[in-house]
Amino acid sequence: MADFLSLRFENISENEDDTYSVFLNVGEDGPGLVRYDSMGDPVVEAGITDAEWTAVQELAEKCGLASWDGFSEMNMSEIAGFTLEMEDSDGNIIWAEGAGSFPEGYGEFEKGLRSIFRTYFE
Repeated sequence: MADFLSLRFENISENEDDTYSVFLNVGEDGPGLVRYDSMGDPVVEAGITDAEWTAVQELAEKCGLASWDGFSEMNMSEIAGFTLEMEDSDGNIIWAEGAGSFPEGYGEFEKGLRSIFRTYFE
């Protein structure tokens, strides 16, 4: 499911500066990004390039995000966690969440996402 229309990803960290969420989607004006801070307030709303959108799709494929569907491992004594929701053009949704437990490829995806959009995280 690398060819998705929207992706919502929240990284929850023990360090508030590393806690964020992003929403990426393809709209009428092309691909866009909204980044939210740890309080859930939007801090960046921007159009992104087709190359950035393609890089995210390739990263999602490489890290196996489709295989995360249904992942739900919650250790409520842990602060660090994530949520992921991806939707394709047919309305198929991949949903995953975790606290203290992460699916294979998580670290690579999170670091890769920050790398692609590093200017929005500075």
